[in-house]
Amino acid sequence: RRGGFTVVKVAKPQQDMRFDVPTIGRGTIESLVDAGASVLAVEAEKTIIIDHDDVVALAEIHQLDIVAVADTDFAKLRQAA
Repeated sequence: RRGGFTVVKVAKPQQDMRFDVPTIGRGTIESLVDAGASVLAVEAEKTIIIDHDDVVALAEIHQLDIVAVADTDFAKLRQAA
């Protein structure tokens, strides 16, 4: 998919990961496709993907890239902003 925009889904700095974990699923992908997104970046090892295989297949059909980014890389981006 050409154009579009990137969505970044991460935990808030003070988010309690015991109770409130970033989560994506089929609905997330459908919403992003409807909105015209081309990339979904999630925080590696801190994001739950519900129905992983279904989510990946749907993203591939719609040419939506899903990228997992290490926490340390997000920290560097936050400092640079």
